[in-house]
Amino acid sequence: MMENAAKLFDIKFILDRFDKPIFNKNLELLEKNNIHPKLVCILTSDDPGSVSYSRGIKGICKRYNIEFESVVVHSREELEEKIEYYNKDVQTHGIIVMYPTPFEVKDTHFMNMISPEKDIEGLHHSYMGYLVQHEGYEDPKHLRKLVIPPTAKGILYVLKRYRLIFENIKRKTGNYPDNFDRNPFSLEGKKIVVINDSLAVGRSLALMLLNENASVRVCQKYTDYEDILKFVSISDIIVSAVPSSKFIIPTEKVPQNSIVFDISFEGNFEYPSIFDKVYKISPKWNLVKKGNRINDMTLHRLISNMFYLVNRKLPDNDLLELRKFEDNILSL
Repeated sequence: MMENAAKLFDIKFILDRFDKPIFNKNLELLEKNNIHPKLVCILTSDDPGSVSYSRGIKGICKRYNIEFESVVVHSREELEEKIEYYNKDVQTHGIIVMYPTPFEVKDTHFMNMISPEKDIEGLHHSYMGYLVQHEGYEDPKHLRKLVIPPTAKGILYVLKRYRLIFENIKRKTGNYPDNFDRNPFSLEGKKIVVINDSLAVGRSLALMLLNENASVRVCQKYTDYEDILKFVSISDIIVSAVPSSKFIIPTEKVPQNSIVFDISFEGNFEYPSIFDKVYKISPKWNLVKKGNRINDMTLHRLISNMFYLVNRKLPDNDLLELRKFEDNILSL
């Protein structure tokens, strides 16, 4: 794996360089205003993926001194009662439900029950509407940010931070790294295929990429496999999140020097041969050390959403201070 290290996204560097100082600044301002954030996670089953995600949320909450509460429910009625309770609880600032639920009702029913003021996943229909309209703030002063789904947000965050890093190198040296004529992480006009159409990943990510002026193709379970491979073969960026070990994209179909995100727990690419084709990749989770995985980025984006919601309670002057601090961090 060591010989492929240069092909990996350095997620840990991005989190340490950008998120850590910004998160600590958020906590400083919240403490100043005597606000102590609390996140509630509601599990509806013993699904291993949900349990693992819940543990990850608990861990990152502990790291950033955010109170965490985990609740288990066993029926639709109990879940509805818990959502209503925590919507009204003034001590609770963020709510997340582990989807999919096992109940005989669409998950969107519960997504839309969670108050937008506490929806840290950004799955409420109002947030989806803002995403379609390419709105990023809830106020005209652009101080109070809107929430968007964390997994999709994490992928875009990686691309935009790498774009920023490459632009900074170009500014200092006069050239992009690795003899690129243009920034490989610039999204304008890029051909991108997203193989997933879930609300939390594929659909949200496609909208985000469209808002960045990329050309996006979304594939789902009804898309012919050969058509998927055709789209892959002409794409600059490939994002795959198919929850099946039977779905594999042959390495020969992946363009040379493409950028790949393998979000599937099972892995949707051929390893290790895929490393020979890509410029950068976020590979299957167990091929990367903990702390440098895309799910580490997802957890941090979830916490950033939490801060967006809690920060709405801060006065404008504190939010202006925070924005200036963020701008300084992003200026490298």
